[in-house]
Amino acid sequence: MSVSLRSLAASCLDVTGDFSVRAGIYGYPHGAINRELRLLSHISNIRGQAINLSVILVAHEPGYGGQFTQANCQRIQAGIDRMREIYAQVGLGVRRIYWSYIPVAQAGGYSTVDGSEATDLTNDWSGDNDGIDVFWVSNVTDAGGWSNSDGPCNKDQDKVRTGAVLEISNSDDFTGILLAHEVGHYLRLRHFTTITNLMGVDSNNDGIGELNSTSTDLTSDQGDRMKDSCFVRNPC
Repeated sequence: MSVSLRSLAASCLDVTGDFSVRAGIYGYPHGAINRELRLLSHISNIRGQAINLSVILVAHEPGYGGQFTQANCQRIQAGIDRMREIYAQVGLGVRRIYWSYIPVAQAGGYSTVDGSEATDLTNDWSGDNDGIDVFWVSNVTDAGGWSNSDGPCNKDQDKVRTGAVLEISNSDDFTGILLAHEVGHYLRLRHFTTITNLMGVDSNNDGIGELNSTSTDLTSDQGDRMKDSCFVRNPC
C-alpha cells in the first residue's frame, strides 16, 4: 500500500507543515552528508519496529559554537545513517532523531570523560523524550564510547548509566559502527565472538570491545534480543 510523505511524516514522525525530506523524514538538520539516501528503504524501515534516538551534543552552542562544528554534526548524521543500514539487517529501524545540546557554560568538565564520568553525565542530564540518549563528547579517554548492556527504561534512574556516551571517530563509517555498537549494548546485546559482528570481541576481558571497519554483522538471535527492549516502538 502506498503512503504519502506528508501522511508518513505526521503519523510516524509527528512532523507537520512544510518540511524538507532530509530534515523532516530522515532527521538530518545539519546539511548534506556524503551518503546516498535511499528513501524507499528508509520509509520501510521506520514504519516497522523501530527505536528513536535522543542525540545530545555536550558543550555545544547554536551556530556551531562550542565543541561541535557543522562538519562534526554532519559526521554524526552520516553515522546515524550507517547505523540505520546495520540495524536494517534484523528488521529494526531508527525512526525519530531528537537533537539537543548542553551549553558550554553548563557542560562543566563533561566534554572529556572516562567511563565513570560517562555514567555521571547520563545521571546529570537526559533527553526529555522517548529516545535512547546518545551523548556526544569531544573525547572519551578510556574507550571509544560507553553504554550499559541492557540499559534501563527509566532515563532518570540514578547511579547507573542511562544512555550511551561516544566520541566522534575520524570516519563517517566507523562513527556509525561505534554508534550502532554502543546503542546495541543498550538494546541488551553483549560482546560477541567474532570481529565481523557488530558487537565485536573482548579478547582480554577488560570490558572494552574490539571493533574494526568489518564489524557490521548482526544475527537473527541478536535482532530478536534487541526487539525485546522497552525502547523499541511498534510499527506506525
